[in-house]
Amino acid sequence: MIKKNFLGAVLVGIFLVGTSYAQDAPDQSNPPQDQGSDGEHAHHTPPQAAIDACSGKSAGDTCDYTNAKGEDKAGACANTSDGQTLFCKRSKPANNG
Repeated sequence: MIKKNFLGAVLVGIFLVGTSYAQDAPDQSNPPQDQGSDGEHAHHTPPQAAIDACSGKSAGDTCDYTNAKGEDKAGACANTSDGQTLFCKRSKPANNG
């Protein structure tokens, strides 16, 4: 009888530990969005500073802005993938390798 109670307690303990780990596991039902080739997150709005930098400009015009971290960025105005917003798309740094 003691062996059955011990075995039952061990099984309950394993079950409880397993469910605890399952609750801590990251949610895989909604994985993070991939980044586009220009580094812009798919379906995300560019920073307001990047949008403001192209106000009154056309696609292809040069632009610059300061990001939220205080870093100066330069690039060219481009449309978002949905074509609704013109923003300053950062230039990729030259590959010096």
